[in-house]
Amino acid sequence: MDSLVGFVGKNYVLMAGDTNAGRSIMRLKDDFDKLVQIDSHKILAKSGEIGDGNQFCNLIIRNVSLYRIRNETELTTKSVAHYTRRQLATAIRKNPYSVNLLLGGYDKKDQKGSLYYLDYLGSSKKINYGAHGYAALFVGSILDRFWKEDLDFEDGLELMKKCLREVEKRLIIGTRCFLIKMINSDGISVVEKVMINSEKKNEIEEEN
Repeated sequence: MDSLVGFVGKNYVLMAGDTNAGRSIMRLKDDFDKLVQIDSHKILAKSGEIGDGNQFCNLIIRNVSLYRIRNETELTTKSVAHYTRRQLATAIRKNPYSVNLLLGGYDKKDQKGSLYYLDYLGSSKKINYGAHGYAALFVGSILDRFWKEDLDFEDGLELMKKCLREVEKRLIIGTRCFLIKMINSDGISVVEKVMINSEKKNEIEEEN
């Protein structure tokens, strides 16, 4: 039950993903990081089959690193998005990957962050905010109402938590934990590991 959310703020990109790894009705682990670091300023958030996601992300990471070593320069987020889309589109005709992605990055040259939506069919679109998995069913209206350009970090973090609380509230089978990461000029950092159930418990205790 994957849930990915991401949006662009003022000089940063904020991304979140649940940490559950499961198959069918079984939860296999609660500490699975779905926000994969490509390089110092880019994250590929994955949803779909675990094996396909791991294999495809490793393919992208290795080839981006190879390009950097051969050419002594880093690819921009836009370039990585185009390359990733091409790999997905090519794989459809051979051995398709069952994986959907959000690509977030910060380009030092442009001094701004960007976010790309990609799916298993090879579609690619630059967006201001987006989601994959079950989160996409619920958070679109929240982001459409509360997201704005030049959103500062404090307001952005509150908006992200609002989205994650909505996902937890709407799903019958609860998601225990979400990992939030930020990309800015300083690189990638883990902002917070949000335990939604703990927040609920604290709210109930305060009411009582």
